[in-house]
Amino acid sequence: MNLAKNAFAIVLAAGKSKRLGRPKALLKCGEETLIKFIVDKLESINLKVVVITNLELEKLIAKSLKSNNSKIIVPENTEYRTGNLIAGLNVIKNPEKILVVPIDRPGWSLDTLKHLLKMNVTCCPEFQGKGGHPLLICKNDLEKLSKSSIDTPLNTIFTTKRILVKDQYLHLNIDTPEDLILFKKFITEI
Repeated sequence: MNLAKNAFAIVLAAGKSKRLGRPKALLKCGEETLIKFIVDKLESINLKVVVITNLELEKLIAKSLKSNNSKIIVPENTEYRTGNLIAGLNVIKNPEKILVVPIDRPGWSLDTLKHLLKMNVTCCPEFQGKGGHPLLICKNDLEKLSKSSIDTPLNTIFTTKRILVKDQYLHLNIDTPEDLILFKKFITEI
């Protein structure tokens, strides 16, 4: 069974990284950038990938992903997550499902992706009682999303079921320089 049939991943990499002080997408992850690491993982299970970024990062991300098949989109207004997702949806033809993959939440495993992709309901992984990413949005909720205002919070558009997983780094969230300590530990253990 092809889990990725009519499934896409939208990688959110349009933030300004003000608290971190440098672009999260371009953080070193072993010998590559974080954006390359994430897109490679997504493409390894045959997902079609759309990367949402901003004008300042577009060329650097394109350079990092030159050997990948991902499509890079720069929305007119990158301030709102929902607006970024809608911009990504606008370039995808008839998706059944999309995985929403924030660049600063890389702690998921391929097993988690595969588990999510088997679901036919909007859901996210949960570890130790706390939800995480990526978020899987299914067909009916994609239609609701596409009709929403760009500034609408996602949790008001649809309900998300939680799926138990065993990813110990699921809650890794790279926002500040202090978060880089856990990020480096994650990199050495993968």
